[in-house]
Amino acid sequence: MGMFLKMAFRNIRRNIRRTLITLGAVCVGLAAIILFFGFNNGFHESWLAQTLKLQSGHVVINAPGYRDDPKLSNYMEDPEPAFSALDKAEGITAYAPRVDAHGLVSTAENSVGVLIRGIDLEREKDLTGVNERIVEGEGLTGESGGIILGFRLAKKLNATIGDKVVLMIQAADGSIGAELYRLKGTFKLGMMEMDGSIAVISIDDARELAVIGTGVTEIAALSSDPRAVDPIVDSLSATLSKEAFDVVSWEVALGALMELMQLDYVFMYFLLAIVLVIVSLGIVNTMLMSILERTRELGIMMALGTSPRVIVFLIVLESLVIAVIGTLAGVALGIGANELIAINGLDLSRWSEGFEMFAAIDPVVYPINDYIHVFYSSLAVFFTTVIVSLYPAIKAARLKPVEAIHFV
Repeated sequence: MGMFLKMAFRNIRRNIRRTLITLGAVCVGLAAIILFFGFNNGFHESWLAQTLKLQSGHVVINAPGYRDDPKLSNYMEDPEPAFSALDKAEGITAYAPRVDAHGLVSTAENSVGVLIRGIDLEREKDLTGVNERIVEGEGLTGESGGIILGFRLAKKLNATIGDKVVLMIQAADGSIGAELYRLKGTFKLGMMEMDGSIAVISIDDARELAVIGTGVTEIAALSSDPRAVDPIVDSLSATLSKEAFDVVSWEVALGALMELMQLDYVFMYFLLAIVLVIVSLGIVNTMLMSILERTRELGIMMALGTSPRVIVFLIVLESLVIAVIGTLAGVALGIGANELIAINGLDLSRWSEGFEMFAAIDPVVYPINDYIHVFYSSLAVFFTTVIVSLYPAIKAARLKPVEAIHFV
């Protein structure tokens, strides 16, 4: 084995330039994949954190049937048992009750269908923090009769600070609820759909408008680990009455978000496949050129009794050496680059408006090394490098010694 390794290293050193190009293809290709996965992981973490805070939270509590038919009549009449359970639940860092209703918002100039959300001002700070996202005017103060609108919605309505705004909904008792409010300010959540379709009032005003007493339609809760909420859901489900409360994780409440994230990973694996094809072509080209240069040498070896199996083994061993060096270098380069970029993050603010069309993210993305992806990507590049060398190796093993010796 030692002799074969010496021969492999000798052949690799024979044309340093070509070997470095091949090693570069393996190393840079793998590093690029690790970088892309790291950026993708960081993007997903930001996307997930912002979207869950703006929409459902990590744990969602509704009345049974509300998620399938989100109308006001399916509200939680007495949310206090849920509040008590959340106060005692391990892993819950914050929660906020909400009253959500679909209705019509009107000004003197226009009317638009919107989501009307009633919030608990103090508790909502740790979730949407909508009062901290004001771009014009001021936030809600808790006084009755105030309303704030997404800045895009305000533009649709041509509404300015101080204008009168009318909200109209079908209340929980079937009556038509309509109230006049005064526009206090506009906010920007960073997601185009929400900024153009949500009106926010205090939870007391929303309850009065919806005629639900002290009830709520949803309780959104945050946990310390968004990917480990199942135990919390199970615990709350066991504690709360199933006739009054339906407790689910964000993965259930926002199934479409999960599908989008999975689709994004499919794209990443497609990108990995492209890199593997490029690496494969580089390896095959290097090996074929190497065999072409060594045709006479291989012919002499075979004439002296070297079996085709040994020829195949020798060439694959050369590819194995390149694969090991290239993979190790690629892993080090990819992980190191992610860690370096993560110190200050990657500023995407210049493209933030484009992201707002489909996601709410922090404009600065911090790459995250997921070592499972690193491991599988490394394996894929390593084995691809070794496997594709079989073609030139078999081609070399089929040389006819007499023709190979006289090859010029």
